[in-house]
Amino acid sequence: MKNIFIAVFCLAGITCFSACDDWTEIENVDINTPGMQEQNPAAYAKYLQNLIAYKSSDHKVVYAWFDNSEKTPFSRGQHISDTPDSLDVISMMYPAELAEFELADMQTVRTKGTKVVYTISFDKIQKEYTEKVKEGTETGTFDTYLKSELDKQIGYAGNFDGLIAEYKGTNPIYMSAEQKAEAKKNQDAFFSVVSTWKTGNADKLLTFQGYPENLLEQTVLTSCKHIILATDNVTDDAQLSVVARLAMVGAGVPTDRFVVAVSTASLDAADKQTGFYDTDRALLEAAYWTTEHSDDYTRAGLAIYNVQNDYYNAANTYLYVKSAINIMNPAPKK
Repeated sequence: MKNIFIAVFCLAGITCFSACDDWTEIENVDINTPGMQEQNPAAYAKYLQNLIAYKSSDHKVVYAWFDNSEKTPFSRGQHISDTPDSLDVISMMYPAELAEFELADMQTVRTKGTKVVYTISFDKIQKEYTEKVKEGTETGTFDTYLKSELDKQIGYAGNFDGLIAEYKGTNPIYMSAEQKAEAKKNQDAFFSVVSTWKTGNADKLLTFQGYPENLLEQTVLTSCKHIILATDNVTDDAQLSVVARLAMVGAGVPTDRFVVAVSTASLDAADKQTGFYDTDRALLEAAYWTTEHSDDYTRAGLAIYNVQNDYYNAANTYLYVKSAINIMNPAPKK
């Protein structure tokens, strides 16, 4: 195992120097700088072997959401193939129409043991329906709209290694009996589609995201590799523990797979809140939080929103993401 970590992080250190200025390059300029793969194929093959072994080992997992809205890239920062090799799962934020370069990038990261998924969000579907009703562009029932959207979005799965099912909802303790019945009906409709897909794709990844305590008699969590808690809006690391303990209130919630979510810093220099706990980087503080021990639940890892923002660092591409990974999964000292 020691050799696995050394190989992974030593090569990451080598490659970061050649990549640190990539984001200034224009995509359509033909610049071919030989990398380790071309310079030493045998060493690169060994690196990939060690990298995949590392991802199969017991370690803190790292999910990352990637904004792939740009279909004519002009920066290496718009390629998932340039994200840190140690990412375990990348969720593409726009899964519907993938460009040829995206499909190629997906194949590249798969050779490194990285899974590429996308997110289906009940809350997003519900919000879009409500907005369309207000605009007068939707006159049907939510049941019909939900089924149509689920059928459409589950159809994207063929290009991916799995999916994240997001459900935040509302805490049922504040609901009337009628509201609870409505919430249960909607949950059943959402998770039945997800569970049917998982049954037919046992080899693919399924992850839950949201508030487990808001689920009503749902068993889907036992089929989920991880539970990404809705912690992206917390303001300090102490609140991460609060959210984790609230999640345990739900009946039958597995406590051995909790992942917390944070955002990278905004590319807007005026935004001093996104990606920060006060003046500290949320990414780093949450990474340290995962290394602390809990007696009654497992701090399994970290999920990172807008991971691509961290590419644009003068000192090193993906500086804070790499630092967070190293905090959670440090290379052993000799």
